[in-house]
Amino acid sequence: MFPLLMQVTMPFILVIAAAVTVYLVYPMDRRSVISLGGILIGVWAVEALGVATGFPFGTYMFTDQLGWSIVSVPIVIPFLRLLVIAASDAAVGHFFGRLSSVLVALVATLLTFFMEFAADSLDLWHWRTRFPPASSYAGWFVITLASTLLLRDTSERNTELRLPAHIYIGLVIYFCITFIGMKSGLITL
Repeated sequence: MFPLLMQVTMPFILVIAAAVTVYLVYPMDRRSVISLGGILIGVWAVEALGVATGFPFGTYMFTDQLGWSIVSVPIVIPFLRLLVIAASDAAVGHFFGRLSSVLVALVATLLTFFMEFAADSLDLWHWRTRFPPASSYAGWFVITLASTLLLRDTSERNTELRLPAHIYIGLVIYFCITFIGMKSGLITL
């Protein structure tokens, strides 16, 4: 029962979490919405390229756990990446008080590290190799950096970032507990 419930609800939860986090971090003016839409399309396109060719992330495949797909990429994946970008931007802004796009990309890449292992444990996607290749992290660093620079150019980040910054912390804790719990057998689906 639980795996079916998780499979049905996870895409909706991720889209809602992304929308709420983005709303809390960036003002919803015309330029921001266009930039965010461009990031969603760009992330989907890079994922489609990655699944088809292995570039830039390495060889991997998504399972059907994340719902509907277009060209083997679940529709929810760009929203998940947008959630990571917005939460990372909020964490850097709240905890460091800086506007460093490079630091945002590093913090997002750290979250991606934890997310990759949890995703494999949750049967969301799998790598051909035992571990995700370094090119995956380098690719997400570059994509996050470019996305953050675009957002810096087209929108102002909101000043009250406490809640979305803690969403970042919650994501890291969730992915760590999921990976450790499932690999140790303490958590089963």
